[in-house]
Amino acid sequence: MIAARRAIAVAAVIAALWLSGCRDLDVVTDAYGTLAEAQAEGAVARGWLPQGLPPGTRELRVAHDQDSTRRWGLFNFPPGEGEALRRQLGPEISFDGLTCSPPARIEWWPLVLREQLDGARIKATGLHAYTDKGSDLILAINWAQGRAYYWSRQ
Repeated sequence: MIAARRAIAVAAVIAALWLSGCRDLDVVTDAYGTLAEAQAEGAVARGWLPQGLPPGTRELRVAHDQDSTRRWGLFNFPPGEGEALRRQLGPEISFDGLTCSPPARIEWWPLVLREQLDGARIKATGLHAYTDKGSDLILAINWAQGRAYYWSRQ
């Protein structure tokens, strides 16, 4: 009887691990050299990238789940074009209480922006958090470096 219970427990754990591992199989990643390239490929029109990015945006990486609206990405922009990006954003928000759970295989996503976010630790990197006015995205932006990360609210 005890052996049967253990077998059932082990099977349940294996099933849970297998199902959680399969959750991210439909996440697709893409990379674009320029915003124009991303637009030509339809990444903006499909909602994989935020609307209204500065024209000089470059080095874009995008990940999106084909079975949901979950998405993550990063891009670089000329700091001098930051005002165009600011027009798309709501007021600055706190990182505290936010979560971000990209698939582990997205190796370009920073560790500091994974799971339950630590506001003080993230602020020390120069990142500031904002909501996107036109979508469910949260953006973490380093204005001095001209680099931004974004993800869909979870």
